[in-house]
Amino acid sequence: MIRLRPACPDDVEALAELGKATFTSAFGTLYSSNDLASFLAQTHSEARIASNIADAQTVYRLAEDEASGALVGYCKISTRIGVDYDPGKASAIELSQLYLDDSQFGTGLAGQFMDWVIASARERDCEEIILSVYADNFRAQAFYHRYGFEHIADTTFMVGDHCDAEFLYRLTLRD
Repeated sequence: MIRLRPACPDDVEALAELGKATFTSAFGTLYSSNDLASFLAQTHSEARIASNIADAQTVYRLAEDEASGALVGYCKISTRIGVDYDPGKASAIELSQLYLDDSQFGTGLAGQFMDWVIASARERDCEEIILSVYADNFRAQAFYHRYGFEHIADTTFMVGDHCDAEFLYRLTLRD
């Protein structure tokens, strides 16, 4: 059984490890060892994650295997928009990470996370959910399309000194 729960300061080390492992599994072969190491040290450092957990505008949702206690996935949302997008007068939330252990693909866990993201955005009276997705990550793009996200712009994402083509997606929340 998988249990979903909020993150707490005790989760920092496990979140850092899971973030590094899942990013490396999905994308590690695309980058030089220096670019990958630089990105992982910056984005998935314990200090960065601890700061995010302490930030009231950033919220993590964790998936934990109840039998082992191991984290098997997480997502992170924030009202601090970190992608190249200005929502103007609209209130927006960014889905900046949705990472799953390889064992969780096809289990429905990603859908549970997305349902939580959308419900959280609505609870915060957000009008939009914004995210960026790697241009060659067709599986993720299909997943976001199923939830009604639309491609609104092209953007970039830096991994060390390597610049990736990304797509900016938006879900407009309507009642």
